[in-house]
Amino acid sequence: MIPDSTFLIPKLSPGFEATVTLPGSKSIALRQLAIAALVEGTSHITGIPKCDDTDAMIDCLRALGVAIDEDTSGTRITGPMDFGSGHVELNCRMSGASTRLLIALAALRNGSTRIDGHESLRVRTNAPLFEVLRDNGCDVTSDAGTLPAVIHGGLTSNGPLHIDGSLSSQYITALTVIAPILARRKALPTQGIHIHGDLVSRPYIDITLNEMGKRSVVGKWVDDTVLSLPAADYQPGEFFIEGDASAASYFLALATLLAGRVTLTNLDETTVQGDYLFCDVMESLGATVERQAQTRITGPKQLLPLRRIDMQEMPDVALTLIAMSPLLAEPIEITGLQSLHYKECDRLECPATEMRAMGIELSTTHDSIVVSPLGKLEPEIHTLNTYHDHRMAMAFATLASAHGTLTIDDKAVVNKTYPAFWDDYERLQS
Repeated sequence: MIPDSTFLIPKLSPGFEATVTLPGSKSIALRQLAIAALVEGTSHITGIPKCDDTDAMIDCLRALGVAIDEDTSGTRITGPMDFGSGHVELNCRMSGASTRLLIALAALRNGSTRIDGHESLRVRTNAPLFEVLRDNGCDVTSDAGTLPAVIHGGLTSNGPLHIDGSLSSQYITALTVIAPILARRKALPTQGIHIHGDLVSRPYIDITLNEMGKRSVVGKWVDDTVLSLPAADYQPGEFFIEGDASAASYFLALATLLAGRVTLTNLDETTVQGDYLFCDVMESLGATVERQAQTRITGPKQLLPLRRIDMQEMPDVALTLIAMSPLLAEPIEITGLQSLHYKECDRLECPATEMRAMGIELSTTHDSIVVSPLGKLEPEIHTLNTYHDHRMAMAFATLASAHGTLTIDDKAVVNKTYPAFWDDYERLQS
């Protein structure tokens, strides 16, 4: 890492007021890009965020034979992808969500697909997804369920797909996206495909179903652990990517902590993004949230105590709550964090390590953390190790905002999903 990549996060003054246009939802954009690769025809998508993750996905889809044209009016994707017998090499860089979706797309091919990525991606397991593929006609070569991996299709199934989704909802999302195509390959396609499995973070699966519904493919929950997907063709058309609710969490937290006011122009109450429930968490701390055509949050004059909360349904914003917790009025216990161990970094133990280095009192279990407030104490001056994780940098901006003593080791790490984050953060100083 080059020395000038470090960045001292500026202190913010309380009572700021700002308007922020969020980057488009990365989660929605990656789903729509993957679906577009399966469409016979052209999809025009506006609002795709310009960041490393979407760039990686677009490059990989091009390698799979998808025609993609990007200009100021949006992105045109013409499919379908190449299902042929040739060999394809894909580099997912640091994008875990793209990796899981591309593994599923590769399983539909007759040829071989080698998938690799950044060293931080190579330690994240894909074993549950690989196991399903092997059980249903694919040959998968992988060391301990991690990247690099070679997938040789094509995937077939004459029965339900069973998967362990307890580590990540992305495994189930990947299968859900390809299920309508897989169902058409069955001997009895009218029966569709059922996906069975324990899962974590159902709201992320609901995002997938919502995006599929925009393409005239309707999947349904049979019960809490079973999805039913029809044999169907995705439709082309015009699609818009709304603001990213995960990215919104940082500004919701900053407004709450510093009695500020932030208006989010491209995120409203119609969203199905589970991370929008972070608004409810901030209301529990005393903030006021107006949910209309835009979302506006006003922080309280005095924070309310929040002694215990379960974040299992919104793990991507759990790190935001962990990072801001030393600034709360009383100790907080945050539970439902078991899936955080399997993100870009261990988003439970890594932040705990960094906060301990700042002199913050806390304790952890496998699925929880208890953090004591700093009160009137100043945190130790510290350079935060982001562990190549964009959310470590953005989440800890909330803690840094109150003191101005926290440096991060890599300012550019936010480019993975939100290249303009520091510009938007510094606008809160005015």
